[in-house]
Amino acid sequence: MDIEKRISSRMKCIAGMVTPGKRVADIGCDHAYTSIYLVEKGLAQNVVAMDVAEGPLKSARKNIDSFGLGERIETRLSDGMTALVPGETDAAIIAGMGGLLVIDILRRGMNVWQSGYELILSPQSEIPEVRLFLRENGAKIIDEHMMQEDGKYYNIIKAVSYDEKQSIYNDENTAYATEEAGIDTKSSVPVVIGDNYGEKLIEKKSPVLRQYLVERLEKLSGIYCRLSKETGERVVDRMAEVSQESREIEAVLELLK
Repeated sequence: MDIEKRISSRMKCIAGMVTPGKRVADIGCDHAYTSIYLVEKGLAQNVVAMDVAEGPLKSARKNIDSFGLGERIETRLSDGMTALVPGETDAAIIAGMGGLLVIDILRRGMNVWQSGYELILSPQSEIPEVRLFLRENGAKIIDEHMMQEDGKYYNIIKAVSYDEKQSIYNDENTAYATEEAGIDTKSSVPVVIGDNYGEKLIEKKSPVLRQYLVERLEKLSGIYCRLSKETGERVVDRMAEVSQESREIEAVLELLK
């Protein structure tokens, strides 16, 4: 069996964001193809494939056995990270779910992602909220990729936690920790802009981010035109929101040049 034919380009990209050699938790593993890919390609020592429902785990076990990887991929029933023991994994993948659910999983699993823990996240919504949560809870985004697949845009965030959730942005006393972890906290991108659009994407001048923002700006222009023909207090407020977002996008597009 060829795992390459069973996994999407997006999931290959997500798996490829893992630093090779980690012990990985695949949260919401579904059919476990990502877990299998990680081990087959030598990207992970071993994987704990986890899901909240027994149905997907049964399918996952069948697929894992078909690839002969039962000794290196363990399946486990778990609501998020709750069934993980602190220290048994070095990284976690959380993908294919809404951003608020991702945040909830991370919040309830804070005892697991201690200093140096790697988080590979691909939320399908509320992406700015996920970035903000990471920033406010001691996890630094060290890389981010944006891609388009089947007409949809996807963000893949790689973050590292350290210093037991202490802030790394305003505390000079924790600066040494960032150096030891190989994390650069310096950025020319304003914090709010980074939260909303992706600091690393802007720094890399991501062409996919540019494409997305151009399309979004065109959509906002159409919304503004329609609103300008309507009346009411809510219409005025919404026009102000659209104008604010348009100005932010124009500023980001300038940074992407």
